[in-house]
Amino acid sequence: MFGRERRVLLKDYLDQGLSKTPIAERLGMSRRSVYHWLATGQLERDLAAEVHYRPRPPVTTKLDPYKPLLESRLAEFPELTARLFDEARAAGYAGSLTQLKAFVRRVRPHAPPEPVQRFETPPGRQGQVDFARFRLPWGVRYALLVVLGYSRLLWLRFYPRQDMPTLFLGLEAAFTAFGGVPAELLFDQLRAVVLRDLRLEGRALTTNPEFRRFAPHWDFRIRACRPYRA
Repeated sequence: MFGRERRVLLKDYLDQGLSKTPIAERLGMSRRSVYHWLATGQLERDLAAEVHYRPRPPVTTKLDPYKPLLESRLAEFPELTARLFDEARAAGYAGSLTQLKAFVRRVRPHAPPEPVQRFETPPGRQGQVDFARFRLPWGVRYALLVVLGYSRLLWLRFYPRQDMPTLFLGLEAAFTAFGGVPAELLFDQLRAVVLRDLRLEGRALTTNPEFRRFAPHWDFRIRACRPYRA
């Protein structure tokens, strides 16, 4: 059997690119023994077996004695924030706010997300319209999307621009594909449709006059999402 020093030397000679014969000569053993040691994989097994990793000792912090207090307070009041630091200080905590905030982020209970409520409309009532911008290898393109509110049927087509002529052309193609026109179209603050929206200030919504002439031709009402509420 090899001793540890011979195994280390053998590995080093192999890494240097020496052939088996000079290695055997330097280690004072037969070439057959070197071949056998390598062919059976004993060198790798023995070197791997000598590597031992000890677990890293836990690091103590100034916050450790106060963690049960923080956990119990968060279990009772999950939304507590700055007050936790004050309470820990009052109990004797002398560490930093940063350390406390990092611990609170890890252990704060999180309420389950609220279920998404689907916005429902009757058949034929509403279509939702918007542009989406895509950067493609051959340049920027704009996808006009029209979604029927009831069935969620989607019509989409790419265009080089998102201007008024494109909107007219795309909507007419969507109406043809759907085989009809919804009673109203909802726009998410689309510039070609909405010029100014001051409803949050108790004032009026101003739509584009050219688009207002287009809507009666196809017999649909114009609706716009309120700002910041898509």
